[in-house]
Amino acid sequence: MQAGIIHEVIISELDESKLKNHDPVKLVQGLASAKAEIVASRIRSGSFENKWRNETCAVLGCDSVFEFEGEVFGKPSNQNEAIRRWEKMSAKSGFLHTGHSLDLVHINGSHSTWIDKNFSIKKTISTKVNFVELSKKDIEEYVATGEPLVCAGGFALEGKGSQFISSIEGCYSNVIGLSLPWLRESLTRIVY
Repeated sequence: MQAGIIHEVIISELDESKLKNHDPVKLVQGLASAKAEIVASRIRSGSFENKWRNETCAVLGCDSVFEFEGEVFGKPSNQNEAIRRWEKMSAKSGFLHTGHSLDLVHINGSHSTWIDKNFSIKKTISTKVNFVELSKKDIEEYVATGEPLVCAGGFALEGKGSQFISSIEGCYSNVIGLSLPWLRESLTRIVY
């Protein structure tokens, strides 16, 4: 991670289809919170005790969706959907919302406990993304790379999609999937 924080990725295996909300901000916050809770529960149940004995773990869950003209765009299901979306987004703007949920778990010898059952920092960060005007050829060539099919909204700021973003208004790293300024501030609150 570019922030230099020692970490380990643990996939929550959350079935995201079970969480529904028409409000994109509430949706991503619910997804991020559910992911963090699943991983924290696994740690509390003892799944990782031998690994992190007598340690405090910060469990971070994140999820992102792209909101465009009131519609929520997750990952496109196929190339045709990605092309249709890009035709709509060309020369327009939308909002990338990333839900963040940070919880603390302490592993004390033979069992795991919450340090503070009420300690949880949750926040959704929203960043406005402005797109350049694209030709049909630009869109088809970009979608053919496959990159749009694995990204919320169908684009990657850190990838080939960056050439189609004229500017952003807000947190840069949020568009990549985690607001590093928010994480730094939140971890500082935990430590002090």
